[in-house]
Amino acid sequence: RIVTPAFVAFNSHCWFAYAVIVTAAHFHAPIWWVVSATIVLAGIKEYWCDKHYELAQTFVDDSVDFVGYLTGIGLGVWLVST
Repeated sequence: RIVTPAFVAFNSHCWFAYAVIVTAAHFHAPIWWVVSATIVLAGIKEYWCDKHYELAQTFVDDSVDFVGYLTGIGLGVWLVST
């Protein structure tokens, strides 16, 4: 199976972070600030909120989701910097 729950989760986190970066750039927000805030908030969400409030989450699940956020941030920064 190609489409697994982990694949869907990775992609949803990726495209959400991408949308945050592109939207912020559209409104002329300082990208360095938005990237920093997005990384910090994604880390808090994944490693603290999910640990305490989501059922059956492991460190690996949280890490896959966090890498999804980082990928989306990277794609967004690449798009707005070209």
